[in-house]
Amino acid sequence: MWIEGPLRGKVALVTGAGSGGIGRAICSRLAAHGAAIAALDLDPAGLDATVTELSGTGVPVQSIAVDIADAMLLDQAVDRAVDVLGEIDILINCAGVVDKAKAIIDTSDEDWDRVFAVNVRAPFRLIRKVAPGMMRKRAGRIVNITSSSAHRARQSLPAYGASKSALMQLTRSAAAELGTHDINVNAIAPGLTKTPMLGAAFDEAMVEELLREGPLANLLGRVSLPDDIAEVALFLCLPASRQITAQTIHVSAGAVV
Repeated sequence: MWIEGPLRGKVALVTGAGSGGIGRAICSRLAAHGAAIAALDLDPAGLDATVTELSGTGVPVQSIAVDIADAMLLDQAVDRAVDVLGEIDILINCAGVVDKAKAIIDTSDEDWDRVFAVNVRAPFRLIRKVAPGMMRKRAGRIVNITSSSAHRARQSLPAYGASKSALMQLTRSAAAELGTHDINVNAIAPGLTKTPMLGAAFDEAMVEELLREGPLANLLGRVSLPDDIAEVALFLCLPASRQITAQTIHVSAGAVV
C-alpha cells in the first residue's frame, strides 16, 4: 500500500540511484515520505539493491539501467518512467563521475568530455526534458548534487571541479528561468562523503589524514554520510523550503567557509 506522507502523489526521478551512496539514500528518504521513485543508474545490480531497499516503503518504484551520457537512451528512460509513474515532480541530478587523477597537461579530451557528459550535459538534458511538465502544473523541485571541489583549489581533478562549477551555474540559470513557474531549483555541495567511490579511492587511514590537513580538511573533522546529504535533499523537496531557490547548500562539515 502506498504510504501517506507530504510527498504522496509526487514522482521523483533520481540519477545515480544504484551506487549505494548519496543517490540511494535520497531515494530512501523521498520514498519514506511518499514519493514514487524512478531510479536511474548505469549499474543494474546496484539498482536491484536500491529497489530491494525501497520495497518496504510501499511506494511505486521503477528502476531503469541507462548511461545518462547517451542522449537518446536518456530520453527513452525518462519517457518510460513517465509512462509507468506519471509526470516528474522532483528531479534529483545525483549521478557523477570523477576524472582520473591527472595534471591538466596530462588530461585527455576523452577524459574531459566523459566527465562533462555525465556531470553537466545529462543534468541539462534532464532539466530540459522534465521542465515543460512542471511548468504545466506550476510546481516542481530540482536538486543538483555538486561538490565542495567546485569551491576549492585541488590538484589532479581538473574536469571534475570544472564540471561541478558548471552545474552550480546551471542551477542558478535554471532557477532564474523556472522560478516564475513556481519551480524551485537548488544545489547541494557535499564535501568528503563516505560513499563507495570514496572507499575505492582511499583507505580509512588516508581518510583520517585528509580530514586533518590538505584540501579536503573540514572544521568538524569528520566524514559526511550519504544520509547527511539526503536529509537536505528531502528538505529541498518539501513545502517548508518553498522560498528557497537558486541556492547552493554546503553539506561538507565546514570544508567551505
